[in-house]
Amino acid sequence: MSDHAVQEAHVAREAIHSALHAAGSDVLSQWQRQHASVAPFDSLLLVSVSDGYARAQVTTLTVDVSALRAGQWEVLVPALEQAITRLQRKFGHPLVGCRIEWPFAVREGRWGAFKQELMRYKRSYFRSGLAFEGKREARLLLSEMELNANACLYGGHQVGHAQINQAHLERYLKARHGSSQMPSFADEMPMWSFATAGVFLALGGEQPSHHLLSTQPRCWGRRETPPLTPASTAELIARSTRFLGRQVQANGRYVYGYFPCFNRDIGTYNILRHASSTYALLEGYESCLTQRLLDDEQLRQLHGQIDRALESLRDRDIIERDGAAYVVDTGNIIKLGANAVAILALVKYQQVMDDDRYAALADALALGIVRMQEADGSFVHVLNAADLSLKEKSRIIYYDGEAAFALMRLYGQTRNPQWLACVVKAFDYFIDNGHEQAHDHWLAYCTNELVMYRPERRYFEFAVRNVAGYIDFIRDRITTFPTLLELSMAFHKTLLTLEQMPELADVLDGLDIDAFYHALHTRANYLQNGFFWPEVAMYFKAPHTVQDGFFIRHHSFRVRIDDVEHYLSGLVAYQQLLLAGHQAGSA
Repeated sequence: MSDHAVQEAHVAREAIHSALHAAGSDVLSQWQRQHASVAPFDSLLLVSVSDGYARAQVTTLTVDVSALRAGQWEVLVPALEQAITRLQRKFGHPLVGCRIEWPFAVREGRWGAFKQELMRYKRSYFRSGLAFEGKREARLLLSEMELNANACLYGGHQVGHAQINQAHLERYLKARHGSSQMPSFADEMPMWSFATAGVFLALGGEQPSHHLLSTQPRCWGRRETPPLTPASTAELIARSTRFLGRQVQANGRYVYGYFPCFNRDIGTYNILRHASSTYALLEGYESCLTQRLLDDEQLRQLHGQIDRALESLRDRDIIERDGAAYVVDTGNIIKLGANAVAILALVKYQQVMDDDRYAALADALALGIVRMQEADGSFVHVLNAADLSLKEKSRIIYYDGEAAFALMRLYGQTRNPQWLACVVKAFDYFIDNGHEQAHDHWLAYCTNELVMYRPERRYFEFAVRNVAGYIDFIRDRITTFPTLLELSMAFHKTLLTLEQMPELADVLDGLDIDAFYHALHTRANYLQNGFFWPEVAMYFKAPHTVQDGFFIRHHSFRVRIDDVEHYLSGLVAYQQLLLAGHQAGSA
């Protein structure tokens, strides 16, 4: 071993020792609140470590439970250090994270009945660990994060509920506990489910730190966090903005996404999402720039990443026909929504960078949208790029809201009446055809822009109908569903405009504003369950590829640029609400 490697190992041991001792009192307090009361679970600890590059290595440690009961954490530290050091040898880099957990809420069952019970849970939303009888060990423990990060409960994208993936489960059990201890998996085989409490030790920084892990059922697996503040929301914005920026490659194309359980790249591409993600990247950059959330070098890197993404869009994906421009997507087609989000990105670039190099292109793309509008105000959604012939009259309602929102943003920049006239005509169609029933966040964004210039009753009424009857869903939806926060934030801004117009206050009759804001704050905080905190990312195959990104749990923890986009846009807007002094519970 080289002198440098010896020094690194010494520093790592010191960091582990320091972090373990610093966490002691918090760990004991947590253990007193939540721990298993049945043997042998009361004496078992799960220890997981990662170097940030490879999947976590996990071991089960049997400890003297009397030391925990007596509050003697220091008695356990040597055994923990030994276990961590043993696991550390399996990595090629110094450790950056360690989780120490113990079971609670233990339930016994039978394997056959458990497989049937799993069908009650949404795919990837069974949030407990599993334990089996061992031959050398009293119990073979697999934590919830181990199970889900190794797709042990994932039956495939066509199966909507949780399901045992026997091949993945047996493969991971063999790696973790050895093939000689493999359970029989007979229907009558006893098994146990359990939750965990514990602590995450962050070892990679200059000063080791620790975070208690949440014991709230929907938050299991990640750190405890108080309600979001301007500062904590800023941290999420800065980290996810840098993550999204890092996905921009030298050629201006994004790494489109990952399925992180087995570090599989998503092999397709979508130019609409390229453009919309660049718009969100600009929002994040603006927030980081104005609040100095990143240093000068990091901001320069982001600026370069944004430039490459927009140059790639301009040079490779846009055609011009008779003065109008169109974004050409995969399959040689033109999507209404792609033109729209490209305009959003170009207008935002001009506003943030004070650079009008894309102004003419934004106008040409807007003219392309106008030419896709029909006499009744509706839009055609998809054209063939070769000859601009109709391919699909209607594909997805989001395109309508995107188009109208983009034209309103461009109108705010140029005051070209043609763009406003197109949106007014479109809104006549949206209102007549009940588009508010889709509860679309893009339509909410557009309505908020429209009432700034046309503060008419019918538009405010449309905005109210777009959220009415949906508030409980915004508050309670089990998936993170980040566009629900975007919808809520757009409506919040519409409410601010409405406050200046007391003569229209009656449009809110019947809408529970307090309940709306409670749902908004609940949804914003819930998004943290979709963030790849280091203590979550460590269980996946290549943690460094996804850490600080956002994921969609029921899509096998997918991280895709547009997933990150929607989380990021919602949190940027939410932080502005917090900075304005609007706290949870206020209306």
